[in-house]
Amino acid sequence: MTAAQLLKPCPASGEGVHTWVFHAACSLVEASLSDEQAEAEIEALMTREPNPPSEIIDALRSARGERRRSTPRWSPINTKAIAEIADNGPSLIELVSCSPDPIQFGAQSRSELIIDTLFSDNPWLCIGKASNQFYTAKREAWRGRLHEQSLIVPSPMSSQKGRTKQGKPSYHSEANTGPRRFLVVEFDSGTLDQQAALLWHFAKFAPLALVVFSGSKSAHSWYFCDGQPEDKLQRFFDYVVSLGADPKTWSRSQFVRLPDGTRADGKTSDALKAAGVENVPSGRQAVLYFNSEVIR
Repeated sequence: MTAAQLLKPCPASGEGVHTWVFHAACSLVEASLSDEQAEAEIEALMTREPNPPSEIIDALRSARGERRRSTPRWSPINTKAIAEIADNGPSLIELVSCSPDPIQFGAQSRSELIIDTLFSDNPWLCIGKASNQFYTAKREAWRGRLHEQSLIVPSPMSSQKGRTKQGKPSYHSEANTGPRRFLVVEFDSGTLDQQAALLWHFAKFAPLALVVFSGSKSAHSWYFCDGQPEDKLQRFFDYVVSLGADPKTWSRSQFVRLPDGTRADGKTSDALKAAGVENVPSGRQAVLYFNSEVIR
């Protein structure tokens, strides 16, 4: 019996392909196919490209009862290197002054312009006011409302809904998050001046497109990585984690602060003023650096 006879037809993209892949993997493992054979058969019958690229292999591992770490094992923090880089890098105000695209602080949010530059061609975007209040829609459906939002997944979504690890349909899941377009680095500790020095240092190894203030105490840096191999990105991210970055943003579906958006909790902070940056409205997730030239 062929794989096509063993398996139900694959549904249309956005209608349960991820779940179909898992059931197909279980059926083909039970039929004693090797991983190589099963992968080829499943890929041939899928109605979309595997997303992420490891989707079929991950399903086959699960079907065989093999465990896989959800995140890599990151290197320990190198406090000596952090101190040396922080002492020799630019301050936050110097970073702002180095922005290739002019930075404007004030009442007018530029979130629409920024998002148009980051994500062209009207892709699916997962955006929300809070981690439990979000929605996935085409970029144009968000027009005029972005300045009110707080969070965004920094890569386009592959479909409006996907299934969570618990098998529930959701607008926000790893399954419906597309390939990485930006890798975001953030810190939970250190002053904004120290963070600026570190993220500027990381720009030696990856194109720095954007720096966004969290509205509280940290600067989030967006590195353009569209089309880069995952192993290369993992080596880069391991290095930034060794210099104090928060490892949680490695997840493709992790929410980050929407550029020039607004914190839903209305939290205010004097961190920017302490770093010499004035005229930022309360709660604004201000853009501190923008280089549109590195985005392709």
